[in-house]
Amino acid sequence: MLKDYISWNDIQDYSNKLANEIEKKCDDLSKATIIAVSRGGLVPAQLIAYKLDIRDVRVMKLISYDENNLRGEIRDISTDELIDGENVFIIDDLADSGETVKYLRSNFPKSNICSLLMKDCCQYKPDFAIKKDIKGDTWLVFPWD
Repeated sequence: MLKDYISWNDIQDYSNKLANEIEKKCDDLSKATIIAVSRGGLVPAQLIAYKLDIRDVRVMKLISYDENNLRGEIRDISTDELIDGENVFIIDDLADSGETVKYLRSNFPKSNICSLLMKDCCQYKPDFAIKKDIKGDTWLVFPWD
């Protein structure tokens, strides 16, 4: 399996580009909410929130992998109050199979789903993705891994 190592500089660059897309989409950033999908979306969400001076940042805690890294049913164990709306931007690091995107669309239909990276095999696509040309069989290694 091919491994692709994502650097901290890559994360900063992709986060800046995603922030620019959010800024174009949102007509009033003072009313915007960022929801970070924990854990992969935490760092990008923080970078974007600081760049755009968005103060309403919440965390969605989704679990879909077990201790053996096998994907199962998505479970939401969030404790933050999560909201839906056109000025809500849900941030994740990767759209892989698209199952998380599918879950988010069904539960937050008005919100904007954003991902730094997206694999070419992704069946349910986010509204925004910065790097989209990643082969489906590539194992991505993030700087926090």
